[in-house]
Amino acid sequence: MHDAYESLPILEKLPLQIDCLAAWEDGLLVGTKPGHLLLYRIKKDAGTNRFEVTLEKSNKNFSKKIQQLYVVSQYKILVSLLENNIHVHDLLTFQQITVVSKAKGATLFTCDLQLAASGEERLRMCVAVKKKLQLFYWKDREFHELQGDLGVPDIPKSMAWCENSICVGFKRDYYLIRFSASVCVFKL
Repeated sequence: MHDAYESLPILEKLPLQIDCLAAWEDGLLVGTKPGHLLLYRIKKDAGTNRFEVTLEKSNKNFSKKIQQLYVVSQYKILVSLLENNIHVHDLLTFQQITVVSKAKGATLFTCDLQLAASGEERLRMCVAVKKKLQLFYWKDREFHELQGDLGVPDIPKSMAWCENSICVGFKRDYYLIRFSASVCVFKL
């Protein structure tokens, strides 16, 4: 039988409960339940299936459970879901840049970085707040509202961008929501 991948442990016996992960170049960001953000550098040992893992940075200033992380290296920012709100931090220093106050009560988010025809990169974010989806775009070091809230039939459990659409997973259904001049909703 062919294995599609081989799993190898790289970080074992961490004394903190891991709640989320985000990869960034040769780094691994680890968000923990007590609110610690850890940055590990991972180097593969040539010729073996072993990895050298080094704790490069530890930040205990989050002080709240880190629920979700997303790295946008092009903008040097870290988007995080902390205590049901969206926070943006500087990727290198972990200093807070902004909080998306409209997204209070958020349970989930997804980001998408698109290359415009002009060559400019655009960052969009969709946030689930109860039975609503909120859309934002990144400009001048903060998120701005892209359009009004969109009501959905249930609380989203998962979301992923797919070009100009978002695939939203609910408890029993999946919807593909296409955003253009008007919003089109397709039940899958």
